Amino acid sequence: MEPTDEVFRAALRDVLARSGRSMRALSAVMDRDPGYIAALLDASRPSRARPTPADLARASDATGIPLVELLEALWGIGPGRLATELSRLGIGGTSAEPFGDLTPAERTSVADYAAYLAARHGQRDRGAARDG
Repeated sequence: MEPTDEVFRAALRDVLARSGRSMRALSAVMDRDPGYIAALLDASRPSRARPTPADLARASDATGIPLVELLEALWGIGPGRLATELSRLGIGGTSAEPFGDLTPAERTSVADYAAYLAARHGQRDRGAARDG
């Protein structure tokens, strides 16, 4: 479900803060006019077209914020839906499915823990190779 204007503006403010960029700079990476983000955030102005998936992909590439997080925050399209549809198309595995209902912060925690386990596993392998 598409977020209301108020929810959208709050999510966009969060994306702006996470990006570490100015409104003009974020507008630029989306290949929009310099006042695009400012206009979207201004509740007193008529509603403008929200960022397209192509805009969000450019923003993701420039800021490092995952595209799936931008789609969820600004369009209400959760990663679970994307994972399910990709799985139906035979793209990727189903390993992401159990994580679809997690918040972005919870998914980050899971990814951090997986990286920790992988690092421990790598250390164990290097130790076995030295001992062998």
